[in-house]
Amino acid sequence: MTSNIDTPLSADALDPETLTAAVLEIDSVIDIYPPAFTLTQAPQLVTALVSGTPSRINLVEVRSDGAAHTLTARIGTHRHTPAPQAAAHVADALLARIPGGHDATVTVQISRIA
Repeated sequence: MTSNIDTPLSADALDPETLTAAVLEIDSVIDIYPPAFTLTQAPQLVTALVSGTPSRINLVEVRSDGAAHTLTARIGTHRHTPAPQAAAHVADALLARIPGGHDATVTVQISRIA
């Protein structure tokens, strides 16, 4: 993708909850897991544990510097779907949310096969 940003991003294009919902709609995805823990995520982790809502941290991770966007998803998939195929479906779904002209990278990690 080029970095010629002519098409503005919609308000929810980089929203982690919206992106997570898109990933969970994929048939081969059975769950989504939090991104690898870093110290900067400690407040969110504590809040999720205290409130009893782990879904608050089980989201697609979004990093953006305004011009380039990095989306990271850790997923669980069915054993009947080849893991590379499941990862490709997730990457396609996430990239489809980013309009042309925006530089985006997607990383998909298979964390569980059930």
